[in-house]
Amino acid sequence: MDSAELVATVAEVIGWIALSGSLGCLLLALIIRLADGRWLPTDAVVVDQEHGSTVRWFAEGAFHQRRLSDDERAHVVDAEEERAYYKEREPDRLRLHEPPAGRRAIRVVGLVLLSVAATAGLTSTVLMLVG
Repeated sequence: MDSAELVATVAEVIGWIALSGSLGCLLLALIIRLADGRWLPTDAVVVDQEHGSTVRWFAEGAFHQRRLSDDERAHVVDAEEERAYYKEREPDRLRLHEPPAGRRAIRVVGLVLLSVAATAGLTSTVLMLVG
């Protein structure tokens, strides 16, 4: 076995390992996306009243509003306008914080592993054809 065959074999093994890892990560990201849905950014307005605070936002062609808990109001900046995120399928649901980055990190890891698998597969194929 010469060095080209050895490198081709190692690249193929790395490619299969990276491919299985990437499929696992991308599948997990898809499951999380299906369970949690998609959150879209919007501008929300916080209105302080005697009996508590209310947040109002425009989504899917309609205005929505809900009351803020004391915890949520404590985390809102003193400005009236706040960046918020509403659920695409249920525009009545609103988050005042960005959706967790875990799903995005899992998706990025999956895409990186997929590119490693593609590069390893291409390297293995080229070395087998040349060698």
